[in-house]
Amino acid sequence: MSRLHIADTGLFVAMGQPSNSRYQAVRRFARRNDITFVLPERVYEELTLDDPNIEAPPVNDAIDEGWATVAAPLEFSEPIVSRAMDGVQRYIANADDCPADRG
Repeated sequence: MSRLHIADTGLFVAMGQPSNSRYQAVRRFARRNDITFVLPERVYEELTLDDPNIEAPPVNDAIDEGWATVAAPLEFSEPIVSRAMDGVQRYIANADDCPADRG
């Protein structure tokens, strides 16, 4: 089984509900290729906000069906994780043309 890590909410937002052809296509793709989509807790939390004005993407359906899962939190004390996060912050800062340490 392969695992694809999802960095943001975009995939699940774009797929829409299970009746949507995009959702069904991604589900078929995952099943045919034995792929599990792995979401960081932060992404999962964004997808499952309890807001009556927003129709929540069906991430829990995908989890129940076995082709998506929520990852354990990252350990920022691990050197590979902190280097990756620093690199991402630098990349975003360069793309936005602002200092990486500016919030």
